[in-house]
Amino acid sequence: MIKLIREGSTKYPWLLKIIMLVIAVTFTIGMGWFGYETAQQPNVVAVVGAYQVELEEFRRAYNRLDDFYRNQPQQEAPDSKELKQTAINSLVNRKLWLAAADALNLDVHQDELRDAIMKRDEFQKDGTFDPETYHRLLSLNRISPAKFEEGLAKDLRIQKVQSLVQDVATLNPVDEEQVEELAAGQTAGLEDEKEIEKINDRIRLQLLIQKKQQALEAFQQALRASSAVEIRQEFL
Repeated sequence: MIKLIREGSTKYPWLLKIIMLVIAVTFTIGMGWFGYETAQQPNVVAVVGAYQVELEEFRRAYNRLDDFYRNQPQQEAPDSKELKQTAINSLVNRKLWLAAADALNLDVHQDELRDAIMKRDEFQKDGTFDPETYHRLLSLNRISPAKFEEGLAKDLRIQKVQSLVQDVATLNPVDEEQVEELAAGQTAGLEDEKEIEKINDRIRLQLLIQKKQQALEAFQQALRASSAVEIRQEFL
């Protein structure tokens, strides 16, 4: 299915609008009484469609941000309120992408999960995956293998949705003109055709990466605008 969506969205960019509508409807239906009931629970900080952000999850995210800035003395740390807002926004956005993956039926198979784990550098020894290292590192971080793999599977599902969105971003004729203008300024006086081509390719790639990032941000904003999101401000 992911291949069909990727090919369709590349040929027909308006397909993403239809996907957004499907996701919005899914959120609306998914929220229902479930969202209302979970929002009343004392350990729920936010409800995002059928997903919820629990208090412990929010505290972990906040503490990670706090630790990050404490270890960056040269960088001015935001105040507590701003850190809390950053933490909850990050968690809400994560739930939005997961709900989008649900709406598009994007799953992660066991072989995909296994390959992702085995390719991680921190779990390798002498260039290959080492089960003992895997379990030892998880134990040191007080994370069970089941919990780690659950989180990694969610990360992979999010990556699939984001990959679909990024694949739609392409350079249009106006962008190509911009590439030519920028390249002309950087290649003035050069005669080496290969070097000129490298510079053109580098500029084109930089612009494409920028457009892909803009596509992600725009899609995420559209998700937030079309989704049922409730945040309990008393935790912030």
